[in-house]
Amino acid sequence: MKALVTNRWIVKQLLNLASGSSIGQCARVKDIPTPQITEDEVLVRVRAVAINPIDFKDIDFLSPNNSVTGCDYAGEVTQVGRNVASRWKVGDRIAGFVHGGQYPDIGSFAEYLKVDGELAWKIPPAVTDSEAATYGVPAVTAVLALAHLDIPWEDILNGASPKSKTPILIYSGGSNVGLFAIQLAKRAGLEVVATASPRSFDLAKGYGADSVFDYKSPTTISEISAAYPNITKALDCFSEGNSTQFCAQAMTKGRVITLLDQGKPKKSSIEYKPLMVYTVFGRPFSMLAPIGPSFPVVPNDRKILGQFYAELDQLSHDVRPPPVIATKGGFDGILEGLSKLRKGEGRGGKVVVEL
Repeated sequence: MKALVTNRWIVKQLLNLASGSSIGQCARVKDIPTPQITEDEVLVRVRAVAINPIDFKDIDFLSPNNSVTGCDYAGEVTQVGRNVASRWKVGDRIAGFVHGGQYPDIGSFAEYLKVDGELAWKIPPAVTDSEAATYGVPAVTAVLALAHLDIPWEDILNGASPKSKTPILIYSGGSNVGLFAIQLAKRAGLEVVATASPRSFDLAKGYGADSVFDYKSPTTISEISAAYPNITKALDCFSEGNSTQFCAQAMTKGRVITLLDQGKPKKSSIEYKPLMVYTVFGRPFSMLAPIGPSFPVVPNDRKILGQFYAELDQLSHDVRPPPVIATKGGFDGILEGLSKLRKGEGRGGKVVVEL
């Protein structure tokens, strides 16, 4: 099969890491063996892929050389392992995400993909492949973050009545993670306070945010603190620059979930808790090995992903995908989409490439 595989060595990797940019083409389309599945896996013919910032970061400096890239996917089942035959059959439409950019035989930017049969969801007839592909990294990150904020899964699944207007702060509410987090938090009965750029105010409100503040305004922190003095839960969907500190300053006490390790907070009453979404797959891994951080198995994170995908066919009626920016073009389209994200383009939606 054909797949988009990392194609750069340690010197270029270090140069890209130091410069924060991509020097030359760091991935190429290559013929590799079609993955062989285990009894717990299914083989997927990939029909659409969503592109995330982590994908170009993997290609430019995070991934080992000769790793298949890409995480989010939608497609159809072509082969079923014996242990998951009660759940899947050949021809089923399937979607989810994988830990792309880490292994030579796992990645969604490929014609075929092997996935854990317990960690994928069946696409309902009303959902297109392009829409289904968006419920990967950003959706699961949002679900995992809310779980780490001790928001009960049952409240999200069944919908809870407002809990005395218990607030949650979502920084970068107009991002893909933010839009999923807003909807899920609203289902759990929380009052959603979001930050965004002014151009994304209507987008965040359209997905359920109760109030939206301009993250660039020098008065926003004081305005949020005055209007919502009892915020104890926050999700920083940006986790760069001063975003996490912003969340902490808007709170008197509580926990901030971050997508990168932001060190220790300046307030003793605030806890920073970083998460790495790939812990949902139930196996240890390292980033930027051998110099980067290592992550142990977190069994409950895998359970959270299994719960989410088991119920997503029901939830997808109410939890909408971000606005989809769908294009065709196969692997050339993927490379073009990655280039757009590197340049900071594609905001306000999710870039999806149909294969």
